Amino acid sequence: MKHLAPDYVYTPAGLQRNTCIAISDDGIIDSIFDLETHAIAPTNVDALPGIALLPGFVNVHSHVFQRALRGHTHRPLSSKDTFWTWRNAMYAEAQRLTPETLYTLAQKTYQEMLAAGYSSVGEFHYVHHQPGGQPYAEPNAMSEAILEAGREAGIRVVLLMTAYAQAGFQQAPEEGQRRFCDDSVEAYLARVEALRSKGVPVGVAPHSIRAVPEHWFRAVADYSRTYHLPLHVHADEQIAEIEQCQAVYGCTPIELLERFGALGPGTTIIHATHANDTEIGLLAQHRSTVCVCPTTEGDLGDGIAPYAELLAANIPLCIGSDSNTRLDPIEELRWAEYSARMRYQRRRVLVADEMGSPGPLLLDYGTQSGARALGLQTGVIAPGLPADFIGVDVNHPAMAGWYSDDFLDVLFFGASSEVITQTWVGGRKVSGK
Repeated sequence: MKHLAPDYVYTPAGLQRNTCIAISDDGIIDSIFDLETHAIAPTNVDALPGIALLPGFVNVHSHVFQRALRGHTHRPLSSKDTFWTWRNAMYAEAQRLTPETLYTLAQKTYQEMLAAGYSSVGEFHYVHHQPGGQPYAEPNAMSEAILEAGREAGIRVVLLMTAYAQAGFQQAPEEGQRRFCDDSVEAYLARVEALRSKGVPVGVAPHSIRAVPEHWFRAVADYSRTYHLPLHVHADEQIAEIEQCQAVYGCTPIELLERFGALGPGTTIIHATHANDTEIGLLAQHRSTVCVCPTTEGDLGDGIAPYAELLAANIPLCIGSDSNTRLDPIEELRWAEYSARMRYQRRRVLVADEMGSPGPLLLDYGTQSGARALGLQTGVIAPGLPADFIGVDVNHPAMAGWYSDDFLDVLFFGASSEVITQTWVGGRKVSGK
């Protein structure tokens, strides 16, 4: 049994002092108790002076290989650059990957995530095969490279295996997309099953309504329900996608997802940037989740999600680093609130009640809500759950002047991941001194 005694612990009851956390040998929180009323020998306790332990952040949506593009796509790619011109640069980068280079890039990126305070990541993985589309001798070679990188770094990875079949509605894949694509939905599901049956934490991820036809969606959704797996899908990120969907099917992307049987409590919509009231109503009806990725959405010029409408409909939100143009959960959550303020021209948009402050709800979005979206039992410091923590330096200059009742607001609006000095995953310190 391991015992940690930081200056503060953030539990569901709020910020606690003089608290000790007992962690079992398998990395599960055994108990949390008051040091003033519980006698324990000092030699059996690891003191963490000047530290507040918070639950580790959950990165719900990552394309780890896109970390290689950071800062390199801001030169002109056309006379009017958009998501679609950026996508060409991303495809070119994807063509250069091998299992070996993907492993190296993923390991370094996952170490960067841990240092920033992410303890778990949902890896939306779609570079599956060799350039040209020929499978590797080991069909899941690229998936195994990511999983090994996660194990080596120490982060918890949920592999969101992406289904990809076409370039657009009823269009054959482009050359740059062939290594993303399986020959059939059966071949795709066989690769997923090979990982799931080995105990790998997986989810299914039809890439988008553009990239996956109806019969694929139905088969993938059925598989997710059979094995109680999360289903993640990009939707409503771009106006062009919505216009194309309306032209072909006479409805919007999220309406089409319902028609295809792909909405449910285990479904997470990535972005939903341009979701309308009807679509938001469908998400609420099916108890689906939305993952916002503010730094990537800002980088690509996607737009600002309808935060107030999503909140009013009680739709859970979570965050993702997406293209990994920045890795800082505090920044991601701050920009969710800041961009909402710009959209609605008022302050305190993301609050649990009209007289509350944003800090507690932002923490929930970054931890518990993200964990649920990935099917994980984590995101809160409580007995019986994995010991996934971040250590915040309460004496850091960026935290100066905090009080117990505004600690989270000072963290999210006055600091960055520079105040995070350590990250623990399953009771093991994997980042920091």
